[in-house]
Formats: sequence, C-alpha cells, structure tokens
Amino acid sequence: MKTGLIIYGLDRPLSGISRYTLGLAGALGGLSEGPELVRLMAGRAGRLGRNDSRRTTSLRGCGRLPGLLTVGNLAIAAAARRCGLDLIHDPTGVTPFLFGAGGARTVVTVHDVFAWSFPGASTLLDTLIYRQWLPRLLPRVDAIITDSGRSREDIVTYLPVSPERVVVVPLAADRRFRPMETAEVEPVLRGYGVERPYILHVGSLESRKNLPRMLEAYGQLREWSVQWRLVIVGARRWKSSPIFDTVQQLGLEPYVQFTGHVGDEHLPGLYAGADLFVFASLYEGFGLPVLEAMASGTPVVCSNAGSLPEVVGDAAITVDPYDVEALAEAMRRVLSDADLADDLRQRGLERAAGFTWEQTARKTVEVYREVLKS
Repeated sequence: MKTGLIIYGLDRPLSGISRYTLGLAGALGGLSEGPELVRLMAGRAGRLGRNDSRRTTSLRGCGRLPGLLTVGNLAIAAAARRCGLDLIHDPTGVTPFLFGAGGARTVVTVHDVFAWSFPGASTLLDTLIYRQWLPRLLPRVDAIITDSGRSREDIVTYLPVSPERVVVVPLAADRRFRPMETAEVEPVLRGYGVERPYILHVGSLESRKNLPRMLEAYGQLREWSVQWRLVIVGARRWKSSPIFDTVQQLGLEPYVQFTGHVGDEHLPGLYAGADLFVFASLYEGFGLPVLEAMASGTPVVCSNAGSLPEVVGDAAITVDPYDVEALAEAMRRVLSDADLADDLRQRGLERAAGFTWEQTARKTVEVYREVLKS
C-alpha cells in the first residue's frame, strides 16, 4: 500500500489543517503496520524536516493554494505515476484531482463546509472552493474523511456525495499539550508579557470565531471581578476589524491582550497557565483548541455550536454563542467555584486522553484499505 500524502502549509504559521497534516503524517509514519508513505511536498518541508528524502517528492509551484489548485492537478498525477503510488490522500480538503491521480485511488479529508453552513464568514477563495470546486470534484474521489459527525452531516447535506462514502475520523491534541508546573509556564508568559491570572482564547481572528460577543461577555464579567485579564492568541484574518472596534467601544484596551501568532513551542505554556479557556465560535468542524486546552488541564467554556459539543462531551460548560449573558455567567461560575473548576480540569484531561493521533492514523489506514479493496 504505497500511499502519497500531500503535505501543504508546514512552512508558515500552522493552521488547524496543517496541524492535522503534521499530526497525521507523524502518526502514520509511526505505525508498524502502516502504509509505505511518500510525502508529496507542496512547498518547503518546514516542521516536517528534510530527512528521509527517499520518501519525499516535490510538487513544484504548489506552495500556495492557487498553485495547488491549478498546477497541482498535473503535478500530483505525475508524482503518482513517477512514484508508483496506489493511493493519494489529500488532507487539505481542496481535492486537487481535476485530471485524476495518475492511476492512484484517492482519499480527501474535508474538515468542514463552513462556506455553506456559515457563508458570511467565507472569503472569495473559500466560497469558490467550497461552493464551485468541491461539488464538481468530490464525487470523483474514492472516499471522504471528516473530523466529526456534525461535519459529516453538513457534507452530505450540501455536497453531492452519498453518506456511505464519508467516514468520521476524529483529531487529537499533540502530546506537548499537558499540565505544566509554574517553572515551565512562567518563562513563556514573560516572553509574551502575559500576567496571571488570565482567561485565554486561541484561534484565528475572523468573524465566525464570534470574538465581539466574547468580548462583550468579558466586559460583563469585569462588572463582577476585575481580577482576570483576557489573552487572545491568533493571527488576523478576513473581517477582523470588528473585533478591535469592540475592544475600543467597550473600553477594554487595558485589559485585553492580543499576542498575534504564537509559536508551537510556546503555545502549550499559554494554555497551561490560564485559569479558564473560552471558545465561543459560531461554527467548527472539530475545534482543536478546546481539545488542546482540556489536555493542558485548563477548564473550558465553549459554545454549543457546530461540532464542539461532540468534542467536549460533558467535560466543558457549553452555552449558546449568541447569548452574551449566558457566556458571561458560565465564565463567572468557573472562576468563582474552585470545585467546579477542578472537576472540569479532571473531566477535560480524561476526555482529551481519549483522542490520540495513533487512533486517528489507524482509522485513516482502515479507510485506505477499504478503498483499495473496492
């Protein structure tokens, strides 16, 4: 089972999809009964490293999404023939198989279809990919993997694929996310100028993350206690201006800290040092940050939208993301009740332990085998 895995986006700050790619590639390589893996590099190797070149081939001109969606279709088919691949897996969800895959079978991971289910949050490129490209290309692939049951429902609802071709394979948090002692956390906090105690949010600054309402809830929380600052980690994305406008309108500038992108080596420390993690997103195909927070031993308050209830189970407090008062009250409950916070920490650690990259890899290989049997 010689399998090509498309590696894209590892030469820049990691997104959720590139974290998935990195975690899956590492776990597949660690399976004793796994496939013979060939890494199809769209862009520089980045965090994956440049060793073991015998199992790596370059997709020239594909380091950015427009390139992957154009020349990538020819480059991938050529690589499949050159390397004698039995199967190609695209973990990016863009399905660059317009001209087939050089005789190889195809699997694609579609993480969500937010351009359909939450269209107001989509860039023009996202809209074109999800509403024009995928409806034409997905019916041609042999199997579709997605991260959650909710994403599976959305894919089947909005795209022309049959339910039996869509398989749920959950993600996992990296092992680096774990409870940490103060001596480990403090150097990270000092490096970013973060002072304890603080509430944490991690995620790109974009409209579907619902940050203006989260900021309103934080403003209400400050009427109860001014003890906690709010630290927001993530890079600015499309339509992020209302976030900063809300901070200014509410007079929260002295109390809200935007760190921008945080390197992977520092992110675990920021999670572990927080008293509370808040994630009020309006839509997620999985919601990896809540799992990372739980694995770090940090209590979680999150929205009940998208796949988040599926991921957190009973290990977090979930609220309607449109209800600012409910979000503020959930935050207050956790911060005012030490027993509740401890219970959420323990539940979160147990919940997160049930998601591992090894399990993700094994279930993914099962999909590969079924495809090659058919």
